[in-house]
Amino acid sequence: MRKKTQYMAIAVLFAVLVLTRLASASDTVIWYLPHPDDETIAMADSIHQSVRAGNKNYFIYFSRGGGSLVRHNLRGPSGEIHRLSEEDFCQARIRETEAALQALGVDLSTVLFLDFVDGSIPREPVEQTMRFFAQLYPGSIHRTVSALDPHEDHQTLARALASVAADPELDLHPEYYLVYSSRLMSIPEDVEKRKVEYGDVKEHALAAFFLWNPEEGRYAIASQSTPDLLEAARISPYEYVESETDKRVHTRAKTKLGLTLSTRDLGMSLGIGERLSLGGLFEYKNDSLVLEANYRLRDDVPFVQLVVGIGHHFGHRKPYLTAKTEVARNYFFSVRHVFQTDTSMAVGIATTLGQK
Repeated sequence: MRKKTQYMAIAVLFAVLVLTRLASASDTVIWYLPHPDDETIAMADSIHQSVRAGNKNYFIYFSRGGGSLVRHNLRGPSGEIHRLSEEDFCQARIRETEAALQALGVDLSTVLFLDFVDGSIPREPVEQTMRFFAQLYPGSIHRTVSALDPHEDHQTLARALASVAADPELDLHPEYYLVYSSRLMSIPEDVEKRKVEYGDVKEHALAAFFLWNPEEGRYAIASQSTPDLLEAARISPYEYVESETDKRVHTRAKTKLGLTLSTRDLGMSLGIGERLSLGGLFEYKNDSLVLEANYRLRDDVPFVQLVVGIGHHFGHRKPYLTAKTEVARNYFFSVRHVFQTDTSMAVGIATTLGQK
């Protein structure tokens, strides 16, 4: 039922766009967002500039942001706690995002919220939507989030747009905005820093995420779920943009070398594609080598990734099973069970080597 609703909503929007299409598409900008608030954190000034320039702007949100666990513990200014249903939470997120968009001058009739699962947005309908807009408005500008963002939904949208932009039969101009730039250890040199021109307008839009008014369905959600991102956006004089993230996406999607350090072992891993990895580890306790293969499962929880694997423990000379929970891909908790011999747990950190 949910999938039917998605396609019906897209079909209605497409019909409206076809009827209102103008001959020239050079002044058309389509913004693809995985979640409410991403636009204001990463793109507020660019959105306002596009509005001021008189462009036709369309905003497509692929989820309503219902996956955030903060909905169970929304705290008001006097300390009261509100717990919302997923539907009420999604509506509250939409309200504060629409308020921010209005502060940026956006006509809300050009904004569409789809309802794919937060944390597991499927790539196929995303790519189909982008292809439709590219065909409908040849020469138009298409903007989304960056593959550098650690969130899987962000990487899904970045990869989808990169795939569409690589089609030689389509004429479009892609751009990719970093939402999590403040959480990166460093910004790659090839990322453009665009100076914010309308800081007062941007700050007014950001204020929409701090309003607490339960009577009107406003719960200051983004200010409680990602306060560091909002603060970083407020004080940053720049927005960070890539125009050729397709090269980075394809590089990341093939293979990458990683290093892990935990309370149990030290290891290296080779990522193959988006989900499979092979690893070799040295276990301190037994002075033993272990080899394993891991698979990252799809899940609906943002920033938390479940991983399962199988391997061989050369110290015990037996196979084993492993399960791991990754948090933001850099921290993990794992359990390893060597058949009929040993079960051990570990916490650790992980990093990717050789990545700009």
